[in-house]
Amino acid sequence: MQALVKFLQLDGTRRWQLFDIESEEEIYDVPGLADTIESVIPIPLNLNLGKTELALSEQLLLVAQVATLVDSGAKVAKGIMDIVESAGFLKKFRNDPRLNHASTVSDYLGIFGVSRTVKLLVIAGEKSGRLSEALNSAVENIEQDMELQKISGADMKVGVSYLIGGFLSIFIASLTLGDAAQNMIDVPAIKDNSATHLIAGLYHFMTEQTVFFIGIIVAIVSLLTYLWQNVAGFRQFPIAKSLSELIKSRRSASFLSTWIPLYLSGIDNDRALELISENLTGENRQATESLQEGVNAGSTIPVSLLPFYWSTSFIIGMKSFDDAHDEARRKLLNRVRRLLLTEILVTGKRFSGLALKAGLTSGSISVLLMAIGFYAPMFFSRAG
Repeated sequence: MQALVKFLQLDGTRRWQLFDIESEEEIYDVPGLADTIESVIPIPLNLNLGKTELALSEQLLLVAQVATLVDSGAKVAKGIMDIVESAGFLKKFRNDPRLNHASTVSDYLGIFGVSRTVKLLVIAGEKSGRLSEALNSAVENIEQDMELQKISGADMKVGVSYLIGGFLSIFIASLTLGDAAQNMIDVPAIKDNSATHLIAGLYHFMTEQTVFFIGIIVAIVSLLTYLWQNVAGFRQFPIAKSLSELIKSRRSASFLSTWIPLYLSGIDNDRALELISENLTGENRQATESLQEGVNAGSTIPVSLLPFYWSTSFIIGMKSFDDAHDEARRKLLNRVRRLLLTEILVTGKRFSGLALKAGLTSGSISVLLMAIGFYAPMFFSRAG
């Protein structure tokens, strides 16, 4: 859950900040914050009002600077405060009361809002005495996350935009021309047709039965959501199948990007999966929990991969992982990760292409509706 917290800063000013917490009491256990809290407002219904982490680009810059600072042998606490003073995106933390209680690099990075994975890597490095290596590994992890985000987001956004835009065009056309179409129907001299009545009918339905119309839209969305979550056969339809393949590819690549650095840092699979699932919701969390169940039952991660949640490339690519030695495992994980990035590109293009066809079909129907139902009656009436 999230909570909006108002607290007193070191310079006497007050600041509001969103926190991700398990319970309201947890916020009072944060070192340096408990005595400064003035109010806590839990966000209802598990809604997320915004991100509590820094943007990936900001995390990359921050962690890279700290890694350089540690490698240089300079005083870490002073160096980090110098970074805070010079970085504009860290301006709001300059008088954060938690800074007085920070003693390790992971403490500082946690205050500033790096991802849980990055913080875990740094903590593992601090405990093992390999902080520099852990920070540089975290930099690589953030770079991979940025690459994954760039590759995996574009085609899905474009495809969804095609679908939504195509279907919306029919309703927009009816709202725009509906009143004029009704006037044409009311004038005996104009030769209206079925398409004209359809435009006018949709217009009256949307404007006069708005609540009912919205209810139908909500019911359709709910039905599609139910079919997606509970009817496996629904995902075999062309657009749904291509979307499912894209989602599984993205989920697999995202999981691998998060799990690899935890695995390489020596964190056991049970703990790593638990930490990963804490940051996930919905089907992504269910997928990770299915791995946890397998690991808890004595299986390995490759054996626990289910085709319903994970991509075929990921499942096949991980088959030889358990039998490989450490160096071979590292190489295998890198190969599988590159394979998944390629799969995301392929499945993304496929989904985008199918969505484009569906969107263009809907858009063409909208254009034909306007041409036949609105412009054709005027043309033929004038010709007559």
